[in-house]
Amino acid sequence: MESIKTIEQLVSTFEDSDPSRQGLILRSIEIPKSEFEEHATWSDGCYTRNCIARKEDFEFILLCWDSECKTKIHDHAGQNCWVYQVDGEVREVRMKGPEEDLKPYSDETLEEGDLSYMHDKMGFHFIENEQDERAMTLHVYVRPIDACKVYNDDTSKFELVEMEYDSIADSVSA
Repeated sequence: MESIKTIEQLVSTFEDSDPSRQGLILRSIEIPKSEFEEHATWSDGCYTRNCIARKEDFEFILLCWDSECKTKIHDHAGQNCWVYQVDGEVREVRMKGPEEDLKPYSDETLEEGDLSYMHDKMGFHFIENEQDERAMTLHVYVRPIDACKVYNDDTSKFELVEMEYDSIADSVSA
């Protein structure tokens, strides 16, 4: 497969692809960081969710990680999820077991160019930027996710939480 050089090419190729080829397409990304930076927004002490593309069958969200921030433990509402490491590095911890007694079973560091895959059948996960530097990850969901189960540390239970974007690209139709 030829390399993917622009976000526009990525969206177009993904849109026209057979689902069995989606991982291969994402492994072909050679998009310059500067193109992702055009969609980046930042917030001190946390991460932002920036919608780059949203179609009926998928969405691309650029997460911009400030140093030393992380997601809560969450699922993906039954959808396929890929994480492509655009810049910097993040840690992904996967957990499984009964929801009231989750145990970590995988602890990986994603470095620039790495691709990770997650699905609810594999359990739950959280991602964190443990570095002193910012990081960017591209999250690809096959079928957009409007809500997912998120672990509430205060109640020690999962609850359904609606997802929100911090920014939406001009090319994304509502």
